[in-house]
Amino acid sequence: MFLPKNIIKSIAVICLTAVLFSCSKKIEEVNRLYKENETIPISETKDFKLTYTLSGDKVMILTAPLMVDYTNIKKFPYQYFPDKFKIEIINPGQKSRTVITADKAFVYKNPELAELIGNVQIKGADNSKLETGHLYWDANNKHIFGEEQTTIRQNDEFITGTGFDSSLDFKNVRINKINGILKVKDSL
Repeated sequence: MFLPKNIIKSIAVICLTAVLFSCSKKIEEVNRLYKENETIPISETKDFKLTYTLSGDKVMILTAPLMVDYTNIKKFPYQYFPDKFKIEIINPGQKSRTVITADKAFVYKNPELAELIGNVQIKGADNSKLETGHLYWDANNKHIFGEEQTTIRQNDEFITGTGFDSSLDFKNVRINKINGILKVKDSL
């Protein structure tokens, strides 16, 4: 039993039309859901590694087991690193590195700021070390600050306090409620 070509073409057109209309309704539904809930990440990246270069030299390497990207959120775009976050800041001229680690991190796009949470450590090229539970890092201004208990070890000095504000190289450090072991120059 053979069907005339006109009937076959009509059936094909009807099927194609049904498929197209069902797809457009699905796309409209997905767009509606996305607009209602902007907190759906735009991407997730496992074994994340980002290398920044300047004039051909590596200047920073950021690594994490997972990066969840919410930069599609219009009001407050960010990237989330839920498990272990590490940044190596490289000074090519001095061939030195500063290493920053934390249990998790948020990197905000506007303003450009990183929030590091849990077992935060900064190890300087000069063996200086900062430890705290929570800090903010303004990479553009090379500035770090926080309000929690903080410990800084530098040479023979050991300083603790609650709340701090510092340049990334620890040359301008301010700590509130300070105690510890400090070197004092004898001015006599």
